[in-house]
Amino acid sequence: MPADEAVLANEHFDVLRLTDGIFAVVNRLEGGAMSNAGIVDLGNETLVFDALLTCAAASELRRASVELTGRPPAYVVNSHGHGDHVWGNSVFLPEATLLSSGDTAAMVGSADRASIDPEDLRSFIDQLKAASAAESDVEVRRTIDADLYARQWQLEELPLRIAPPTVTFEDRIWIRGAKRSVELVAVAQAHTAGDVYLRCPSDGILFMGGLGFFAELPPFIAPQGDAASWSGVLREFEGLKTERFVPGHGPVGDVDSLRNQRTFIDRVVDIAAEVARAGGAVEDATAQLRETEYAKWARTELVLAGLQAALDQAKRGSASPEEAP
Repeated sequence: MPADEAVLANEHFDVLRLTDGIFAVVNRLEGGAMSNAGIVDLGNETLVFDALLTCAAASELRRASVELTGRPPAYVVNSHGHGDHVWGNSVFLPEATLLSSGDTAAMVGSADRASIDPEDLRSFIDQLKAASAAESDVEVRRTIDADLYARQWQLEELPLRIAPPTVTFEDRIWIRGAKRSVELVAVAQAHTAGDVYLRCPSDGILFMGGLGFFAELPPFIAPQGDAASWSGVLREFEGLKTERFVPGHGPVGDVDSLRNQRTFIDRVVDIAAEVARAGGAVEDATAQLRETEYAKWARTELVLAGLQAALDQAKRGSASPEEAP
């Protein structure tokens, strides 16, 4: 895998040049980004893929776009509706068009996701601080601290400034520029309903958004997520003529990184199916997962929730027509 050139850095993220005009924006532990993003110079316009968690981080992302391409983004794409990818949207208005799948736009604009109680967030921050202080495993503590730092940045910006995407699409669309054309593809259901990825075919680069978790836990939480469908999407990626994959979380990777994530998801699906056939519970699935090479990944609450979602799905799939709800 070719080495990437570090071209910018700030407290929220590092920017890596993947090739001429395409940049990976990689989240920093202590900042307010919480996820990765991308900057693509189309030649006559600039596209940003994902808008990060906070307006502070998104403002730096807009600044980086101007510095690296000579212009603010004309397009900002939301890969999915989770806050760490969309709550920076308002920073890019009114210059940019906000794009997403229809499902994502609905999620971003839904009333139950449009507000955060400051006291609830302070309580959650206190829980994270206590969990970090009590955790002896360095890798697990790092995961907790990444959430903690991001939530502290977020607390400073409440109330949220919600800006749902205004242009939506289903299936796929092309955005054509003077220098390169890129394809946006909407997936029916994987990490969430309506995940979007960005493919730069002439450069062999793909921005995965919420579909990508490299060296980190891939959470698939019901009812939005579908572990088996997600695995199928990743398998399709493996067959593309693509050399570089930029995940929504974790370092820039290659097809081996992709395969490692898919293998983990497949293992979870297989374990869930086996436990469902035996009439077991999520604790049985957790015990099995801890016997695999992914044992450390099984030590977080998100894995437990993901296992429960996969187990519920497996039980529904194995139910007879008379038993199915």
